[in-house]
Amino acid sequence: MSYSFEIVPKQMNPTLSADLEREVRFFLKWGYLIVDNAITEPQVQMLRHALEGVMSRKQAMFTHQLLEEDEVFSMLLDNDPILTRIKAIMGNCIQLHSATARVTVPGDPDQDWHRDHPWPIDSDSTPYGANLSQINCGYYLDELTNENGPIVIVPGSHRVSFRPPVGHPIFPDEMSVLAKPGQAVLFDGSLFHRGSANRSDGSRRACLFCYQNAWVKSRETFTGPMIRKLRENGSPEVRMLLGEIERW
Repeated sequence: MSYSFEIVPKQMNPTLSADLEREVRFFLKWGYLIVDNAITEPQVQMLRHALEGVMSRKQAMFTHQLLEEDEVFSMLLDNDPILTRIKAIMGNCIQLHSATARVTVPGDPDQDWHRDHPWPIDSDSTPYGANLSQINCGYYLDELTNENGPIVIVPGSHRVSFRPPVGHPIFPDEMSVLAKPGQAVLFDGSLFHRGSANRSDGSRRACLFCYQNAWVKSRETFTGPMIRKLRENGSPEVRMLLGEIERW
């Protein structure tokens, strides 16, 4: 045994309020959920400042392993308004898949449609237990408009058995998510989505935290010094989120 039993939740599923049950039903049907008041205005300002420092230091518009870049970002790891909803959908036994950030600058082109994992759903019967559970959370630090490159989704596409099309053709039921700072957007990793072109004169900044079942392999290794510090000093929930349970 390589971990303490205190890390493992005492029950697999939380008890849900009527409001949470409605949100879960909406997410399961459409594959996304917009969460109001996910972070406060002071937190938005702190994250903007920290992200500007990261991008200036790295001279890159996309960064992996965000938790290693500035301790400010750790506030998002177990952020209660988000984690409560993710556990309501996936159950209590979850861990972080990845933590990244992206800045979409003026002139950035349309992204292609994609899902965030390669494992397909097979219309001829996907193997039992093969459906991957992954929920992405986007904290958009600038108001999304039709001009500055909002995320575009196809509601309900997380349940279809075909792959996203090549390129970025228009779906008749596609939806641009015009989130505001302080809101967060949860979406299923299987949902067809893409970032649209930034045709404005300002950048669009986002922090992206993705979660999955705790027994699935994570994309990140969680071995850096800041992660180790969080695991050493964190709550049992934080330790599980950061992969302390290496083997089940």
